[in-house]
Amino acid sequence: MIHDFASVSGPVRLDVDAVVVGSGAGGAAAAYRLQRAGKAVALLEEGAYYQPSDFHTDSWAAMRQLYRDQGLRAMVGTMIIPTMQAKCVGGTTLVNSAICFRIPDEVLEEWVAQEGLQDLSPDILRPLFEEIEEFLNISPDDEQYLGQNNLLMRRACQAKGWEGQVIRRNSRGCKGCGLCMSGCIEGAKLSTDRTFVPAFLELGGELYTDCRIEGILVESGKAVGVAGWVLDRKTEQPKHRLEARARAVILACGTMGTPVLLQKNRLANSSGLVGKNLCNHTGTGMLGFFEEVVNAWDGVSQGYCCDQFRKDGFMIESFWAPPDVIGIRAPGFGLYHKNLMAKLKHIAGWGAMIRATSTGTVTARRKGWSPAIKYSMSQRDASLMQKAMKATADLLFAGGARKVTPGIYGLPKELNDPSETRLIAEANLRPTAFNPIGNHPMGTCRMSERPGRGVVNSHGESHDLPNLFIADASVFPNAPGVNPQVTIMALAAHFADYIQTRI
Repeated sequence: MIHDFASVSGPVRLDVDAVVVGSGAGGAAAAYRLQRAGKAVALLEEGAYYQPSDFHTDSWAAMRQLYRDQGLRAMVGTMIIPTMQAKCVGGTTLVNSAICFRIPDEVLEEWVAQEGLQDLSPDILRPLFEEIEEFLNISPDDEQYLGQNNLLMRRACQAKGWEGQVIRRNSRGCKGCGLCMSGCIEGAKLSTDRTFVPAFLELGGELYTDCRIEGILVESGKAVGVAGWVLDRKTEQPKHRLEARARAVILACGTMGTPVLLQKNRLANSSGLVGKNLCNHTGTGMLGFFEEVVNAWDGVSQGYCCDQFRKDGFMIESFWAPPDVIGIRAPGFGLYHKNLMAKLKHIAGWGAMIRATSTGTVTARRKGWSPAIKYSMSQRDASLMQKAMKATADLLFAGGARKVTPGIYGLPKELNDPSETRLIAEANLRPTAFNPIGNHPMGTCRMSERPGRGVVNSHGESHDLPNLFIADASVFPNAPGVNPQVTIMALAAHFADYIQTRI
């Protein structure tokens, strides 16, 4: 059953086997798994439960509706790096591009070796990946809806002899409208609000939306529940008190939200690592100008990737967003920017993301729940980004681009010949030369079997507070190098299978 602010008329008191805070990739997967095992589960979400008819095609309206801090959240250090998280049932799975990669085996093996996470070996997680991929219909998109932006990248990879593939995505019936970041108006993206959450509800699960959890209840040294408020959706002011007592407390508030909740409650931090180790897949884009019409908005927003360099630490993926968002990110000002946007139908957008090793921090503010986020790109990561952008420029020219805008400070606004991509490789570039975004934040409650190196163990359970579990990307020891949503789901399912033996 679904309970929202309009249907709740007084204080809420729940007594369940497990309470899950957050309905994104990890929370929804864990809640469904536990409910399927016959447990009584309450799933709590701060945002609303939207339907496809509720979404906006205007980007600013969509950001106000679906994103935390209205889509203006940023990591601050030597530069300002945008990072975006959603606030709604489905979490960021509702606004991402539905990209689904399994974590590479070698990364799991690295985690096992470095952190003692033997229960997370590739052989153990493989059946969970297979089950999730079937449940979410993860498969390559129909080629007729890929669109020219993606097909040009395939042509470029073939011309270079580089490895590439149509991206496997969690969708069914995608028509390539290119509005993934605003919520799928077709209902084709199989985000958790369309899959795990409905399945959870069909099994008798209880979903409470518009709930902000502020407290973790502790008795006799164990987590026994959570407390917070049902909020008025329009004013976001507390309306009714909510308390959920449970034998297992599962936090899935995301890499930014989970450490803030723990810090506010001064819990589970004997390691000193709560809110530390913030990592991400730092990415930046490049535009290529083609003589042919591209109409990059017509087709899957991110449908093809070049994974020639994945083991070198970066991937190249096609990307697109609505024109108003592209206009914000496109390089230049004034007349130059105006002329660039006037040629939009001839522009392809491709970008690189790196397996960054830089780390930052997430810290709760004295007032409110929006965190202070500090992060700076290291010179090592800047050098890797430089290699990735050189490869991206080479790929655009191989696909037939007549010119490329690198968007890198200190380089020409445009490269007009394939030979000019050497300027990227030869430049002495500092981190501040780039205009990156912070993709896929992770790591702020890292996982390790050694209490001094991690906040939780390989079952997702706190080293300090029994019965407190974390099931989101904050548990990743480091960045895996691929889009993480399926890995989050697999880990959450793995944790849930363990939790059901305990409750």
